Amino acid sequence: MSNTDVERPEWLDEPCPNWCHGDHSGQDFREDRKHLCEQVLVPVITQGRAPGWRHIPGDVVEAEEMSIAIYRRVGERETWLVIANDRQNVEVSLESAGRLSDELAELIQEVTASQA
Repeated sequence: MSNTDVERPEWLDEPCPNWCHGDHSGQDFREDRKHLCEQVLVPVITQGRAPGWRHIPGDVVEAEEMSIAIYRRVGERETWLVIANDRQNVEVSLESAGRLSDELAELIQEVTASQA
């Protein structure tokens, strides 16, 4: 859905960024109002400690999905990247996300090159 396909709510007095999906329905409360991109679901393998009640020793490896999205609260200047699912999340500024992306790419390149 593009940000021109949906009627703008009366309270939205600023233009949507080009990455905003434009659907601001359900954002009646001021604290809920944000520009949000289309979320991307990414399959991932995670490792974590088993909860004590499961009585499983050591780490647990699981297949999950993580959602990646960019948002900016209406009226604010800072844009955020969030990577999350029901159990965990990381939210960083877009500037920080760029630095993380650069460092991750370099680290992955270094590790995969040494495995070849």
